[in-house]
Amino acid sequence: MNKTESKIIELKALLERRIAQEQELVLELERTPIEEVPFWVVDIETTGGDAEQDRIIELAAIKVQEGELQRVISTLINPQRPIPAFIQRLTGITNQMLCSSPPPEEVFPWLFSHLKNGIFVAHLASFDRGFIDQSALRLGLKPLFLPNLCTLRLSRRIIFGIPGYSLDHIARHFGLEFGSAGPRGRHRALGDAWVCARAFLSMLALAKKYGINSFGELKHLESMPIRKARDLCKG
Repeated sequence: MNKTESKIIELKALLERRIAQEQELVLELERTPIEEVPFWVVDIETTGGDAEQDRIIELAAIKVQEGELQRVISTLINPQRPIPAFIQRLTGITNQMLCSSPPPEEVFPWLFSHLKNGIFVAHLASFDRGFIDQSALRLGLKPLFLPNLCTLRLSRRIIFGIPGYSLDHIARHFGLEFGSAGPRGRHRALGDAWVCARAFLSMLALAKKYGINSFGELKHLESMPIRKARDLCKG
């Protein structure tokens, strides 16, 4: 068996375990009222868009439960490699800032110990989750066995009449503003996670208006075809 085949088998086994454990957690939470579910709204900044080749340089996670933001985790992460100039321009994060930041092997075990028994929420969740899963794989850690909930998918199903569904569009729709600069600015993990978390609370309030009261109902709505979900909300 060559290295590529071994990696494919490893990834397949990882995916199967993750799906099985996520399904178990979804079943446990299915009838739980939305207010009681612990949601972790996550955002990351990276050196690029390839989860296998690129690295996370900043991560923020905000716990949302009982209608409020309850806890904030935020850290820069030393990728142990130079970051591209365009990423420095986009985020304002420099190589100098990352030199004294903790490496992945310090951050992710600590992070995973906190993100337990909840729901992983992000805007385009597959992107953030893909990078975090790859980080776990590289470090030999057990992956996060948390169900995903994507605010991009959810917003397309319950928000009507806006020109787009980027985080910027969603923020404007709900009257939210990013910080002007620094860690709470746009394209910084904490700034984006904070806006996403506030927008998510507004989406949960909308969902309640449409008769969505449990996590199972919310996940079902997020997974439905857009037109069918909108008809359900409008009906």
